[in-house]
Amino acid sequence: MYGQILTNKNGDTVKILSHHQDIYIVSLVNSHKEASDTNFTKQEIIDLGWIFPVEKWVPEVGIKYFVPHVFYENKYISSTWENDKYDNSRLARNIICRTKEEAIALTDKMLGAVTN
Repeated sequence: MYGQILTNKNGDTVKILSHHQDIYIVSLVNSHKEASDTNFTKQEIIDLGWIFPVEKWVPEVGIKYFVPHVFYENKYISSTWENDKYDNSRLARNIICRTKEEAIALTDKMLGAVTN
């Protein structure tokens, strides 16, 4: 994430200088071309219109991952990455999650899209 450039919906860019837990330090340049380093949470950065690129995680063989699932009460299933056609199909659909909490959040987002 260090050194990554974020683009605003207006086309402006900022550079991530550092990040620790949920706090990001970004380099901003104001209209007078003066640079300053500012701290934001990821949500604050998103709320201000800066767009984080999607980071696709590919587990290594034998690593457990989680998938959103709208039909199960717990809202996710888990699997072990074998790099087979099933794993790669899920990867192509961007539904591979590192944690069950991420999978549950993605399930909630899916359910919200069809119920709203």
